Amino acid sequence: MNRKILVLNLGLLLALGLLGWVLRAHWQQARARQLATLSKQPRPSAQIPPPSPAPPEPAVPANYLEVAQKTLFSKDRSPDVIIEAAPPPPPPKEEPPPARPFYYGQMGIGEPVAFLSTAKGGQKGFHVGDAVGPFTLVAFNRETITFEWHGKELEYPLAELKPKEAAPQSAAVPAAAQPVSAGPVIGITQEKGPVVGQQNGEIRSCVTGDNSPAGTVKDGYRKNVTPGPFGPMCLWEPIR
Repeated sequence: MNRKILVLNLGLLLALGLLGWVLRAHWQQARARQLATLSKQPRPSAQIPPPSPAPPEPAVPANYLEVAQKTLFSKDRSPDVIIEAAPPPPPPKEEPPPARPFYYGQMGIGEPVAFLSTAKGGQKGFHVGDAVGPFTLVAFNRETITFEWHGKELEYPLAELKPKEAAPQSAAVPAAAQPVSAGPVIGITQEKGPVVGQQNGEIRSCVTGDNSPAGTVKDGYRKNVTPGPFGPMCLWEPIR
C-alpha cells in the first residue's frame, strides 16, 4: 500500500515538473516575441494635414430679423426705426391792438359823423371809411362803434370809448393829510399772537382775540377749531 502511494506521488511530481517546464518555455517564447517587436524601428508615414475649414458666410441683416423682433431688451420689439416728427412751430403771437380812440358824440344830420380823437390829435369828425389813426371807421350807431385794424373788425361799446372825467381835486387829498386819532379805533379787533387759555383737565380754552389759525402749536398744545351748533368751538389739545 505504501509502495503504491509512493509511486503515485512520484508521478504527480513528474507531472508538475513537466507542466512547469512547458509554462516556462511558453513564457520565454512570448518574452522573445515582445523584445523583438519593441526593438523594431517604426516606419515613418506621411502625415496628411486636415482640410481647412470653410470660411464663414458674411452676416446678412435679414437673417436676424426674428431676433430683433423678439428681443427682450427692446421696448417696442420692432426693427423699424420710429422717426419722431418735429413739433409744429408755435403760432405767431397776435399783436395787441393799439390804443383806442376816444368817443365824444355823433351827429346824424345828412351823412352820419362820429366825433373822435386819437392820442396824437384833437377831437375831429369822422365818416364811415375814414382812417382814425391806425384804425379805419367801419360803422357806428347809438350803442357801438366798429373799427377795422389789420383785416380784423373790432367792435366796442361807446361807453368804453368815452373819456373819463378827471376826479375832483378834493377827492385826491392823500390819506397822510387827514387827522389821525391817537386813541384806539372802536370796532376793530387788534390781532394777537397764539395764546393758550386756562386749563380745564387736559385741554385749555382759547382766548378772545386770538386769531391764530387751527393747527397752531404752542407750549405743547395744538389749536383745534371744530364747528358746533352755536358757532365754531376752539380748544387747545395736548400733543401726544
